[in-house]
Amino acid sequence: MRWISIPLACLIVIMMSATKSVEAECCPVVELRQYTLKPGKRDVLINLFEREFIEPQEALGMTIVGQFRDRRRPDRFVWLRGFPSMEARRQALEQFYGGPVWAAHRADANNTMVDTDDVLLLKPARPGQAFRIDTDSGMTPRRAKSLVLAGIYQLTLPADASLLSKFEQHVVPVLQANHIKVESVLVTEPAPNTFTALPVREGEHVLVWFGVVEGPESGAQSIERLATVTVLDNHPAQILELEPTSRSILGGGPNAERAMNHDFDFLLGAWNVHHRYLKGRLQGSSQWTEFDGSSEMKPLLNGLGNVDRYWFVRDSESIEGVALRLFNPKKGEWTIYWADTKNPGTLQPPIIGKFHGDHGEFIGEDKFNGRKILCRFRWTRFANGDPQWEQAFSTDEGKTWETNWIMSFTRARKN
Repeated sequence: MRWISIPLACLIVIMMSATKSVEAECCPVVELRQYTLKPGKRDVLINLFEREFIEPQEALGMTIVGQFRDRRRPDRFVWLRGFPSMEARRQALEQFYGGPVWAAHRADANNTMVDTDDVLLLKPARPGQAFRIDTDSGMTPRRAKSLVLAGIYQLTLPADASLLSKFEQHVVPVLQANHIKVESVLVTEPAPNTFTALPVREGEHVLVWFGVVEGPESGAQSIERLATVTVLDNHPAQILELEPTSRSILGGGPNAERAMNHDFDFLLGAWNVHHRYLKGRLQGSSQWTEFDGSSEMKPLLNGLGNVDRYWFVRDSESIEGVALRLFNPKKGEWTIYWADTKNPGTLQPPIIGKFHGDHGEFIGEDKFNGRKILCRFRWTRFANGDPQWEQAFSTDEGKTWETNWIMSFTRARKN
């Protein structure tokens, strides 16, 4: 791919066109954090970060916009964190770094790091130039994972309206001509750092753009070429070539979608349910029985929970069951409980997990015929609107699983 320089007279650009109403600007305050890590520790930190740190931070009002592997520096982890205001930033950081999640995992995280002080405190350059986050799903519309580029201009003075106009008229057309969709343009936030436990680069002036590559990915030579054709008022750009991690919103990581209290909304209402039930569980059986039933799901607790009621006849016995689901927003996890008339007065042990995209997995400890097992629920949300649930048992701590119950749902017709 060759970077193209476009003369000003050829293009008149309108930046950051309006998006659908479900998208909201994020955020008035943004941290661009570049960490230098110990050799071989980057994936260790990424796995820890994406497993333990995303939902707890977002539960405190922060937005984790994106996290990346720097392709040109294997020891660098880069991430973006947004806040509603400087005061909200102070409060959220005090709560997170003084709270139980960081206390539990601080040592493991710090063990991967050499330096964490390369932090730019930023704000949108103009209204409409902030990142945009889908407020319904917690992420931007789904698309294939894309390379993210960032350009950082070190300035001698704060970016003013004249410099922003030059950027929009001279640089943006070049980026667009090279299939780079500008996602945000940010400048230095001049307010003092009110959470001094985390240093930032103060006394500097920068303009930073972030863009998603919508065409073929570039090589190292093309990145160097891009830097030469995007000079802004004699200021060269430092170009970061960023590969989104699995849960990065920016760049469309495959598991970017956040666990949220609307995860089970697809199941609201009444359903016809077809059951396939393994007759001999954990016996090597291949004999299944099939029967039909019905279910109905209703929300509880202002959306933080829901309850299913199930009715079916199995082996000539009428059975009613109930599934209670409770959402923990701080962990981004669902806890599911089951009870039925087959085992009256008994609430089954909890099953805990979350959705990644259209697939939810929930696991918990249980007993079957006196044997300790793991029990797994799997939900799949299909594009046609008819979901499926599966239950499986494991006797070897999850190494192998035996699926023993499958429920296929079709929407019940209204009378």
